[in-house]
Amino acid sequence: LALPRTTRVPRAVASRLLALVNMEGLERRYPHQLSGGQQQRVAVARALARDPQVLLLDEPFSAVDQQTRSRLLRELARLRQKLNMPVILVTHDLDEARMLADRISVIHHGRTLQTAAPETLMTQPVSAEVARLVGLDNVFEGTVERHDAQASLTWVRWLDYRLECAHRPEIAPGTRVDWVIPAESLILHRRDRPSRGERENPVHGEITELIGLGESSAVTLRVDGSDQSLSLTLPTHVARRNGLTEGCRAGVSLIAGAIHLIAKP
Repeated sequence: LALPRTTRVPRAVASRLLALVNMEGLERRYPHQLSGGQQQRVAVARALARDPQVLLLDEPFSAVDQQTRSRLLRELARLRQKLNMPVILVTHDLDEARMLADRISVIHHGRTLQTAAPETLMTQPVSAEVARLVGLDNVFEGTVERHDAQASLTWVRWLDYRLECAHRPEIAPGTRVDWVIPAESLILHRRDRPSRGERENPVHGEITELIGLGESSAVTLRVDGSDQSLSLTLPTHVARRNGLTEGCRAGVSLIAGAIHLIAKP
């Protein structure tokens, strides 16, 4: 991204670009006087100084600490709104891609497996392989049993459960499918106040892992009578209020509309 040594940028242009990346007032500092985050901002300004048709960012935040990374992500998100050009971001950080991208391409071993908007990619992966690559842990196999056009539902057999899923009439009954559900689409059954929502695809089991991640907690529920486990994410205060611990029993509901079916090739 560095400019050729023979390139000269008018002072007014340099000042405008430095202001664009929040570096105004630091024009007279030497590189060794800049923090890692400031050096990354200057690198973006230098790239923009060439008036490119496309801005390529290759792992731009890999060399900075987490706090600086979060701040630069927010700044880059705002900068994108001001730039009238395509921006291509190469990253291994899915959260980074979801925050910044209009469209994400999943590339594995040199093959493009899927290109889609972030929300589509995370809720409707085209294959179990893509689902796992984007960090979806709840990927299982099942069999389509029947369709109910009036209720706009498709029924899938999984273990000893019959799951209500979003209507997929193009998948014939008897077809083996992979099915996926995001961790945030599993609803914990409250012990103190049962709700009508618990009737929607209820699944019970034992909590085998409970990891606090600050404001949220990652929970693993081994399904009764099987060796398969569901992963869900809860606000930590909800986990505490419900007395969740490793080894205790719990129930969850799988939101029917969030279950995505993938016909096996």
